[in-house]
Amino acid sequence: MMYCPKCNQECEGTYCSECGTKLIEKPSGLGGVSLNLGDANAISGGLHVSDSHEVHNTHHTSNTNIDNSSTIDNSYTVNTNTVYEAQKTQAQIQQDNENQFLQAVQERFADGILDPRELAELNQLAIKWRINTMRANQIIEQVRKSATILQGSQASEYLANQILQEVYQAIQSNQSEILTRRFRMLEQVAFTSDDSNVQFYYHLLLASFYPEKCTVAFINSKTDNYWQLFWAHVAYVKLGNVDNGVVLLPRLGGFGCPQGDTALLMAIDNIAEYRKNGKQDYDRKQARFYLEQSSQVGMSEQLSGLWYAAMELLEDEPHPEEWFKFYVEKTLKELGPVKTPEKPVSTAPRVPTPPPVPKFNAQNVNLAQMQGFNPLRAAQQMGLGMAGDIGQLNTSFQTRPGGMVPPPFPSSNVSAPPPVNDPLANTSCMDDKITDPE
Repeated sequence: MMYCPKCNQECEGTYCSECGTKLIEKPSGLGGVSLNLGDANAISGGLHVSDSHEVHNTHHTSNTNIDNSSTIDNSYTVNTNTVYEAQKTQAQIQQDNENQFLQAVQERFADGILDPRELAELNQLAIKWRINTMRANQIIEQVRKSATILQGSQASEYLANQILQEVYQAIQSNQSEILTRRFRMLEQVAFTSDDSNVQFYYHLLLASFYPEKCTVAFINSKTDNYWQLFWAHVAYVKLGNVDNGVVLLPRLGGFGCPQGDTALLMAIDNIAEYRKNGKQDYDRKQARFYLEQSSQVGMSEQLSGLWYAAMELLEDEPHPEEWFKFYVEKTLKELGPVKTPEKPVSTAPRVPTPPPVPKFNAQNVNLAQMQGFNPLRAAQQMGLGMAGDIGQLNTSFQTRPGGMVPPPFPSSNVSAPPPVNDPLANTSCMDDKITDPE
C-alpha cells in the first residue's frame, strides 16, 4: 500500500491525487505516525515552535529535509534536531529585528535628541518587528548612555590634546612655570586616559619636578605602565639609586619596547656613574657607546630631546639648545657638572664713604704754621704767667661778664696807674683808732 508523506493518506499510483507528492510504500505493521506541534513542544521541554514545522519518524538520527521531490526513511525514533533548528531560526529572527530597531534608534538619536515624532516612529517599528515595550525602552536607553559616553570621551580627548600642546610648547621653550601650572591638570587627564602621549608627558614632568613622588607612585602601582617604568628609572638615577633603576630594565622588555630606549637608559646610568666616581674615562666612553647604539637600533620618537640632553651632559661645560634645554636643566639636572657656588650678596647697609682729605697746598701755609706749635710762645701771647697787683687782678675779675673770655693782659711797656687815696676810707680808719679803747 502506498501513502502520501504530506497528506498522510493512502493512495494508489505513484503520485498523490490531492497534492501531487510522490507516494512511498507504507511500512508493514505500523500506521503512518506524525508528530504535531504539541508533541514536539512536549519533547523539547515546552519550547515554542512554529506551527508550520512537522516532525516525522525516520530510521536514522540524521536530519532529512522534506520537500515535494524528496523521500524520507522510516524510523522508530524522533529527530529532535529539527526542533532545535526551528527554535534557533526563530531566535535569530528576533535578534535581527532588535538589530534593525537599534539601528533605527541610533539614526534618530544622531543629533542627541529624540522628539515626540521620532518616539512615535520607534513605537510603530517596535510593533512591526514584534519587540515588546520593555525591550524597546531598554534599547533606547542603551543608545542614550552610549551617546553620552561618546560625547564625554570626545570632550576628554579634546582637553587632552590642548593640554599636551601647551606642555609640548613649554618644554620646547623651557618655560618651567607653565609646566608646573599645567601639571595638575595633566595629572587628572592621565588618571582616566591610556593615551601614550598623555602617559609620556605626565611621567616625564613627574620625574623632572618630583622624583620622590614618581618612585612612590611606581611602588604603589598595581599594574605596569611602560612610560611609568621608563621615567621611574630616571627618577631613581636622579635620587642616586642607580641600582634600583637597573632592576627595572628587564621589565621594560616585556612591553616589546624599542632597543634604543633601553640603551638610552643605560647611557644615563653611565653618565651618573661618571659624575659620581670622579669623572672616570671608562664611564664616559660607555655612555657615549650606548648613546650611539640607541640612535642606530632606533628608539621612541618622543625621546629625542632626552637623547640630545644626555649627549650634552658628557661635556664639562654643557651649552644646550633651547628646544632640549629643559631636559638638561630639569630632567637630568642632578647628572650635570657641579658648579662652584656663587658668593652670597651681602645685605648689610652700606657705610657712607668719608669725604676725601683735602690736598696739601704749600702756599696757604704761613711761617708760624711751618714752624709748628710752640706752647710757651702761645702762653706768652695770651699773657699767661704775667702777674699784676691786686687792683689789677680784682678789676680784671670784676669787669669780666659771665662766661666771656677775659681781655688780654697789658704789655710790659705800659706803666701801672698810681694809687688813689680815698678820704672816706681814711676817716673811717681814724675813727677806729680813736674809739678803740686799746
